[in-house]
Amino acid sequence: MQSLKNHLSFITPLFILLFSIQFSTMLDRAVKDYESKLAGEYTIITVSKLPLSQKELQKKIPQIKEIKEIQKEKYINRLKKDISKSDLVFLRANLPKFYTIKLKSLPNSKKLQDISHKLKSVKGIQKVETFKKTFNKFHQFLRLSKSASFVFTLFISIISILLIIKQMEIWTLQHSQRMYIMGLFGAPYWMKSASLYKSVVIDAIIASILVGIAFLIIPKSANFASIYQDLGIDLRNFNFFSDTLTSLAIALLISIISVTVIILKQRQR
Repeated sequence: MQSLKNHLSFITPLFILLFSIQFSTMLDRAVKDYESKLAGEYTIITVSKLPLSQKELQKKIPQIKEIKEIQKEKYINRLKKDISKSDLVFLRANLPKFYTIKLKSLPNSKKLQDISHKLKSVKGIQKVETFKKTFNKFHQFLRLSKSASFVFTLFISIISILLIIKQMEIWTLQHSQRMYIMGLFGAPYWMKSASLYKSVVIDAIIASILVGIAFLIIPKSANFASIYQDLGIDLRNFNFFSDTLTSLAIALLISIISVTVIILKQRQR
């Protein structure tokens, strides 16, 4: 019973640590995917007296992916019943050209401002609409989400590592007499510490698998499905095999380093 309690005391903080790291990783992937999706949908509107050339604009602004002229004829035709033919002719002759501009990637506020200034400096362009206010609010929200996720993961990681180290100290104290006797008989370091390393490796594997199972089940729940639909951000980007192996590598690294540090610290006393 005591042995099970000891293992749970080690697995629990390790599970929390791996869970927070995996959640932060998945959130980062989801935000990047959403930014990529948004970049495809985000459009800058320009009004120009002169025709715009995509090749020429791309030389000046490499971030531009595509330029399309908005066909104004269908909007003018809607006015046929409201204005005279002569006014329609005048409108067709004097109405400037409207273009939609798509970018290769989602820019930050500074880059967007720079793109806007460069577009305004192009001969013929009268107005540039970047929807800056709405864009900045959303972009700041994405950045805040990333920062909050990172801070949360860092905070949880520090607490979890401290709990893991504390559990390592308890384990080494419990095994200190056995290790001392083995040392008197000339047992090498690896033999004296073998049981501790074996325990942390097994617990690291268990914790990693539990995290993998958790991220297979939780994102598929009904509550998460409604969140995906409302926010348009998909957290179902978990790959059980590769992500579990990554979690295992992190768990083994933290566990083995913790055991080694504590054992060496005990030997120096």
